[in-house]
Amino acid sequence: MEVTWIGGELGLRWPWLVVALSLLVVALLVLWLRPWRRRAATDPAWVAHAERLRSLPRFRDLVRQRATFGALASVAVLIAIAGTIILGGRVEQQRALDEDVNARDVILCLDASGSMAEYNVEVLQEMQRVVSGLDGERVGLAIWSKATITIFPLTDDYDYAQERLAEAEEAFQGIQGLFTDDADLDRYFEYVAGTQRLDGGADIVSQIGDGLASCVQRFGDLESERGRAIILASDNEPYGQGVFTLEEASQYAVQNQVVVHGIGTEGFEKRAADLTDFEAAVTRTGGLFGHIDDESSAANMVAQINELEAARVDEPPVVQTFDRPLLGIIVTSVGMVLLVGVWVAQWRAGRAARGRP
Repeated sequence: MEVTWIGGELGLRWPWLVVALSLLVVALLVLWLRPWRRRAATDPAWVAHAERLRSLPRFRDLVRQRATFGALASVAVLIAIAGTIILGGRVEQQRALDEDVNARDVILCLDASGSMAEYNVEVLQEMQRVVSGLDGERVGLAIWSKATITIFPLTDDYDYAQERLAEAEEAFQGIQGLFTDDADLDRYFEYVAGTQRLDGGADIVSQIGDGLASCVQRFGDLESERGRAIILASDNEPYGQGVFTLEEASQYAVQNQVVVHGIGTEGFEKRAADLTDFEAAVTRTGGLFGHIDDESSAANMVAQINELEAARVDEPPVVQTFDRPLLGIIVTSVGMVLLVGVWVAQWRAGRAARGRP
């Protein structure tokens, strides 16, 4: 995912508050200084030889020192107040986030019928290699025979997807050793139970056309602008009567702009017509067809999926607002540090004036 930041100018969330507080500070200073008032005569303090006292260099130094400390303390307080006003106005930065994502979905569509049992482990291993080559796409897994069930919906959590694929691989390994002690038929039948007889009928139905059409429907909102691909694994050995033929299902995929990539099995060597139909259906959608014993098939399919034009969702950039209090904190801190420094210097000067170390 590529992220582009647009803009980024600093500003104030509440500029009116800064203006109001500034005017309040100015008004308080004016009231405190009261330049318009006439100084009332006060009772004089009778001190002998005051002029001589004022002319002493030490006295003048102390007066200048006191005035300097007072001025510095006033400046420090004003700086701290200015920083507080800036914090009150809340300096912020607005940035427009423009995300460039691979808006593509991939459904792994697995034939779970009995005729595919001996091939499914290798097919699932092939699918795991496919998933490991994806980057940015969402992926999901559905298995089908008489009915289609979703093992996991579209997700971009590839670790989760690999765990679910590994579970499927283990389930189908249970029927590989059908005539050995290694067989775990209970695990296999429990895993594929939802794909078999939902209506209690005893008829055997396995239709690749229905399976493909159901996987197309697993994309959900087919109206959204996203790239879509199906990786369909089957031996195309149909049983019973389905709703969709393979040709109709492939046309349905084309209508919804879904590219189908096919994984065939060794069983096609004895059924050339089924192989031709499967390959023709895949080609009709613009997909790639390969055998599970072809070491390059997974790499080729991943390359073609990644070459699909990633549909960009036409949405305005997301504007995010970030508080930037650093300026106010720095100004306030400078004022406080300066004020503490003035107090310390004044305290030390007073001790020195009194002859204390």
